[in-house]
Formats: sequence, structure tokens, C-alpha cells
Amino acid sequence: MAITSHAQVLSGVVKDSHNEEAIQLASIEILPARIGTVTDSMGRFAIDISGYKADTIVITYVGYDRMALAIADLVNKGNISINLERAVSETVIVRKKIDRGLLLWKKVVRRKPFNDRYRYSNFSYELHNKLEMDLNRVNKEKLQDIGLLKPFAFVLEQYTDTVETGIPILPVFLTETLSDYFYQRDPRRTREIIKASITNGVNNESVTRLLGGMYQNVNIYKNFIPVLDKEYVSPLSDNGDNYYQYDTPDTVVVNGRRYFHWVFNPKRPGENTFVGDAWVHDTTFAIQRIQLRLSKSANINFLENLSIYQDFQQLNDSTWFLNKDKFIGDLYPIGKNKFGMKGRKTTTYRQVHIDDPMVSEELKKNRIAEEIIVLPDAEQKADSFWLSNRHENLSTSEQSIYKMIDTVQNLPVFKKYYNTLYFVTTGYKPIGKFEIGPWFNWVSLNAWEGLRVRFDLGTTPKLAENMYLHGYAAYGFGDAKWKGKMEGYYYLKRNPRSYVHATWLNDIDNGQNYYDQVSLDNIFTLAIRKQDVPIKFMQVQMEELEYFVSSRAGL
Repeated sequence: MAITSHAQVLSGVVKDSHNEEAIQLASIEILPARIGTVTDSMGRFAIDISGYKADTIVITYVGYDRMALAIADLVNKGNISINLERAVSETVIVRKKIDRGLLLWKKVVRRKPFNDRYRYSNFSYELHNKLEMDLNRVNKEKLQDIGLLKPFAFVLEQYTDTVETGIPILPVFLTETLSDYFYQRDPRRTREIIKASITNGVNNESVTRLLGGMYQNVNIYKNFIPVLDKEYVSPLSDNGDNYYQYDTPDTVVVNGRRYFHWVFNPKRPGENTFVGDAWVHDTTFAIQRIQLRLSKSANINFLENLSIYQDFQQLNDSTWFLNKDKFIGDLYPIGKNKFGMKGRKTTTYRQVHIDDPMVSEELKKNRIAEEIIVLPDAEQKADSFWLSNRHENLSTSEQSIYKMIDTVQNLPVFKKYYNTLYFVTTGYKPIGKFEIGPWFNWVSLNAWEGLRVRFDLGTTPKLAENMYLHGYAAYGFGDAKWKGKMEGYYYLKRNPRSYVHATWLNDIDNGQNYYDQVSLDNIFTLAIRKQDVPIKFMQVQMEELEYFVSSRAGL
């Protein structure tokens, strides 16, 4: 948040210190003049102090600590960040003759079937995902003493920052994906087409899939909201009055629409509940904006702070649809006062279509109920593509992360470390124009083949940009037979996309029928498969020729 002074006008923006989202309708007061204003929907404010006695600006908002700052300091420093800290208070149940907060809860619950986006027959949207990882409480001196990290000492010096709480952080990881998402209620089908992805050199389709939108939908209209491995009671739950104390401290009108400020706190400490607030539209009783955070008494190992933020847009008089959501957590696996990590995932939604025949037609292409497609050149988009297609511009800190990553990746020592780590974690090793691996398929053991060995060889873009070839040969010492596979892609056109794909396969069915399932020809099955459990084997012979063409540019 930046505050600047032009003549006698103070202007700025108020944000939450943890999730860095704007706080709308925060109260701004100038003392001792006792003049004031409130922040708009973007958290911004401007107040003219000309002719008034003005030495202090006070910012207040329900659920946050009151903040007072000297105006002289703001003017002298130029750009000042003002982030409100959440207040820590014990739960107090107040008896009222008319409990307006509870009445509002009843109306919100009654309207849930009309406001939940999953009530529609189908919908689609373009989705932009950002995932950032920061290191918290970074001790630069200790890290620089670690031998493997000494070549990167300049990174710790140049990019480590200290937030207002005094905690040193080091941004280390940032990825982005852009995809088209399709949903159909009956029969339930989902389809995601990942059009672009930045994974900082990790060219792995599994990573790209997990960064899409298929696995991270949080629906506040559900009775329970998953947090890591636990289910937490939503404040919009049908039984929410048993778990929460509700309050309605304020009502405002913004752009001709009236909203209730709805605040909720747990009735009892230690239960799986949230602390937070929301803005509720007074006509549809739909959520316009909501912030959920874990209370201090929440019992989740290694987790100190967690925030869920969602913002909704009004498509028409009766329809609100998700516009943005953010999930932020602080993890401290070796102690809450020691070194840890902050992860934040930000998702924005654009080009929303509801009950559209086009969505049904697209979902007819699914081969399984939930399908994720990563387009072949998703990880090869130029910077100009991202500048034109990002839903939101990168912040200064996000830009510095990309700059840091580019600097580090050009160091010879990093390339050495990375190639070793890439081979160990993904199993693949590029060798000039070719690639071998995965190494964990080289040796395995099963009841039919006995000891099995396998070797894969594929091409890289250095051989041919428009062609990809891959094959493997395997031999089972138990059945004394050779097996193998050969496949090839040839890309005819980039935009709109078209390619030819040919496959020849002669192998036993190794059980790899589902995404992310560990196959039988994997060295790790020796450790995780239970012994003496019957497994069916099936000989598979396949020849396939496929031609794919997209009628939509950009896919």
C-alpha cells in the first residue's frame, strides 16, 4: 500500500498484512480535526486535509488492530506501506433482543441453493493461477555457511526482504498457469485445457497439471471446507449457528448496491472453525467478499497462519460468480519460532459462461469424467504472451522473483545442481538431442516377469522442434520375453493446433490406468506393494494413429 501527499491531500490503499488483499470500507480518520472517509472496493482512499489541524491518521476496521500513524512521517517518507494486523481476542457471546447477525445467517443459508455456482447445468471460465513460495525467518549468516549454498550468497544478500513484522523472507519460487475450465453437473464432467504454464525450468507435465484449477476448488457454500487433512465448519453451514457467533456491525451502499458487513467468530475455542468477515448483498444474500482465517486455538501441526480469501462479481441482477480466490499458509515444520515457509496460491476467473451449449459440446470430447489436457507448447510461451494474457500484472516482488530465478539459472554451478536434482526427482536426463529415463523404470520385479529391466529413449527439441519421438524396450527374465513401445508426435500447425500421433505397443498391462498411479514396472513398487496380493496381468498389443485439430486459436 502506497501513501503519497500532493499539496494537502493524503491518498493510499489499505490491505490485510497476511493475504495482502485490499480492505474495503475501512475507516480513515484525521486527528485532531475529526474528519474522515472510508476506503473504496479496492481499498483506496483520498482525503483533503487543507485548512484542518492534522497530525495523525487513524485506520480502523472490524477484526483488525487499530493503527495510528503520524502524518508528518508519511509525508517525509513518501511511499509508506500500511497493512492492518488482525486483532487477537477471546470469543464473547453477547445476548441480544434482536440478533441481526443470526437473522442474516438464516437468510444467507436459505439462499445458498440459488447462489452456489454448482447449481448451474454447466459453466466455463478462463483461469489464471499463481503459486508463490517464500522462505520465512531466513538466517542469512547460517545459510551462507552451508557449503552447497555458498555460490548463491549474493541471492541471500540481494533478494532477502524484511516485512513490517520484522520477519526476514526470501521469495524463491513462482509459477503461473493459464487454462480453460469446463464443468457440467449431470452427468458430472470436468475438463481443463492448460494453455500456458511457467514452471521455472521444471518441464514436467505432472507439475503443470497440479498447478491448474482441477484440484483446488474451495466452495464456501458447502457445509465443510477442507484445510490440509481436516474438515472445517463453514460459517455458511446449515448448522453454523451451533458453531459461530454472528454480528452485523455495519451496512453500506456501494455503486448503488447495499451490503451488510457480516462478522463471525467461533462460539468455543478448539473447534474446527474460522474467524473472519464477509460482505453480503442485501437483495440476493450472496457473498460479495469473504475472508476466512484459522483462530489461534486451531490445532493443525506446523501451521501458524492460514487465510482463505474469495471475491465475487455480479454477472446480472441475480447471479454472482467467483472472481478471485487466494489461499495463504505459513508452515513451520521445525518449530513456530524457527525457519519456515509461506505459500500463497492466487486464482482469478475471467470470461465466465453459464448454461452455455458450447460448454456441453466441449465436454463431449472427454474420454474420462475428469480430464486435464496440457497443450504441447504450454511451457514455451514468450514473455509477450504473458504480458497480454495475464489477468493481473505482476507485483514488484513477483517481478524480482523471476529476475532472481533467471540470474541463478544462468550460473554454471546451478545448472550442475539442477541437472542432478532433475534426474533424481523426475527420472529423466537430457543428453544432447536425446533424453533417457525414467531411471525408476530401469529395474523392477513382479510375479509374472520376475526380474524386469527396461530402457527408455526420447528426443528433445534440439533434434526437431516440431517432432517428438519416444520408445522403450523391456525384458522379463521370468517369462523370457521382450516388450516395448514406440510413439511419435509431429506438429503440423501451432495456432490453431494440429498434430499427428502414432503409437505401437506390445507389453503386459502394468496397472497404470489412472493419473499418478505407480506402475508395476517401477523400482519403488518393491517397497510399497504388499506381498502375496494377487495381481492380474494382461498382454496388450496396440497400434494407433491419431489426428488432432483444434478449431479455436490459442488452444
